[in-house]
Amino acid sequence: MRLLVSPAVLPALVAVLAALLVVTLSGCASGPQQSSNAEMSFDEFQNRYSDDSDLDSVNQQILSMAVNSNSPDGVYRLGPGDEITVNVFGVEELSGNYRIDGMGRVSLPLIGSVEISGYTLSEAEQVLETRFGTEYLRNPQINVSVMEFRSQQFTAVGAVSQPRVYNTERQITLVEALAMAGGLTSNAGNTIQLTDRVRDPETGELGTRSLIIEVEDLTKQGFEYNVILGDSAVINVPPAGSIFVEGAVQRPGVYQARGETTVLKAITMAGGLKFEADKSGLRVLRREPETGEWAQQYVQMDEIRESPLQDLQLNDGDIVMVERGAVKTAWVGFWRGLSGLVFLGFRPLTP
Repeated sequence: MRLLVSPAVLPALVAVLAALLVVTLSGCASGPQQSSNAEMSFDEFQNRYSDDSDLDSVNQQILSMAVNSNSPDGVYRLGPGDEITVNVFGVEELSGNYRIDGMGRVSLPLIGSVEISGYTLSEAEQVLETRFGTEYLRNPQINVSVMEFRSQQFTAVGAVSQPRVYNTERQITLVEALAMAGGLTSNAGNTIQLTDRVRDPETGELGTRSLIIEVEDLTKQGFEYNVILGDSAVINVPPAGSIFVEGAVQRPGVYQARGETTVLKAITMAGGLKFEADKSGLRVLRREPETGEWAQQYVQMDEIRESPLQDLQLNDGDIVMVERGAVKTAWVGFWRGLSGLVFLGFRPLTP
């Protein structure tokens, strides 16, 4: 099959091509050349503004920290559910096996209920020796051992690879727990929430501890934020928020806001700007929490490229709107119309 130009449309096609040649030559001196100098390729744009705390890097740091963790190996702290053996030397009637209840207490003959949750074995021995020695025994010698480990348990929920309940035979750190849970998933947010029960070092009382730890702080300043889990620990990794990118971008849609998500990073995730994008027509729409009304803020693309410190930090639910420039949009429409005319002028020639 051969394709020939229909004679009927040949004059019009020649006229259109001539006009296109004039426009192209006149534009080469200014418009397109300035655009190519001002534009940054998508690869350069992505490399320059890539997320330093991407998921793979975070999980690798968590795994590395877990392997080199300074958690107290061999130091076990008693907790609810543990079954212990209390051996009072020389007094078999007081010796036996006991289960620590949900309040962290154990009930023993003579002395009644004693709170020992959160203590090491040697600390528990000292507590019992003090209680027995105060009223009933002279210089008692007591040995405490664990028959069944039940208290060193934590629950991992949220954006972790393997959310469930875990049992360990020793106290572990936060990064060890995250590593056991398979690390963070792709929709993980910026924070880790920890709730557990720990003993106050000053008063000795067992109380609830609630912490919110930034993922970046944990991975970059681990010694300070990599805490040892207490009793009944619950680790929750909330999912990341969502941002919306609409308008003249390559892939408009909904994206997860991990780390410090700015306007530039949002546009990068959306594939970069289209040719017809108006770089002075970027808007961020944000719903005011107090009133529920939408507010908008204009952003200059060239300004935040030259000075990333001016880049706007996005919040969960923000919408980035990229307007289309009228001239560039008309140019794109012209090209599309021209391509339609060209193909309209070709017809199959059958023998």
